[in-house]
Amino acid sequence: MKNLKRFNELIEEGFFDSEGVSLFGSLLRKTLSNSVNTDKIENETELKGEEEPGGSPSDSPVGKGISLDSDAYLSSEDQDSYGSKIGISDKGEDADLEQPFSGPIGNISNSAYANLNVPTRGIPGTGRGNLGCAAAVSLIFYRATGYSLAGNTKICLGTKTIYDELDTRSRESGSPWKKISDWKNNYKPGDIIITSKGSRAGHVGVVVNDGNIISNSSRGIMGNSSGQIESNYTIKSWESIAKRNPSETCIFRYFGPYKTSWS
Repeated sequence: MKNLKRFNELIEEGFFDSEGVSLFGSLLRKTLSNSVNTDKIENETELKGEEEPGGSPSDSPVGKGISLDSDAYLSSEDQDSYGSKIGISDKGEDADLEQPFSGPIGNISNSAYANLNVPTRGIPGTGRGNLGCAAAVSLIFYRATGYSLAGNTKICLGTKTIYDELDTRSRESGSPWKKISDWKNNYKPGDIIITSKGSRAGHVGVVVNDGNIISNSSRGIMGNSSGQIESNYTIKSWESIAKRNPSETCIFRYFGPYKTSWS
């Protein structure tokens, strides 16, 4: 005990603040307060399964269609630079949704490549991108087709909302969606792969070339920078996500129309 410094000495040397709280504890508390707050409406959609908050309205696709861009297989050297080539030049947090300026891309797989490194941190309702997977795929789909993925809004926030709506629509006659349960074997570029929210948060991504998957780097989900669209999964590694809700893991394949402009 004789080697312990007096309390006022520890304050002077910066180990405690004037109220006796250790600076390490203060830093830890600050860090935790800046993490995802599950009580906010923006996180309730995914974590608690609450109703979707309002968003920018968008049409839902009806009936069959055909991709405007039939080339679903970009060469490896084109993939990372594809966004800038077609007009997605602004990848900032406040970028307009309606990019590229020439209109919808016309191909879901190509849109996924075009949106690599686009942040979801600035999208309201994603908890600074920590729960941005549904928003990321909504953005990819909207920029590809000009239509909403689910919920009649440009950006959807919950995997359960996406799963439930596409599951229902896939059962309708003449639907633009087909549900594929054998996601491990029957997949192709442009497919929406999803594990709906169960007891834990779900995840959703877009299948691209060679069984790779582009999705948001979310809190607790594989990726380098949280709140950013990355190529961070494969069909094989998706098994770690599917364990969260095996009965509601599948692929939805789009056969619907593509708009030729943002109007």
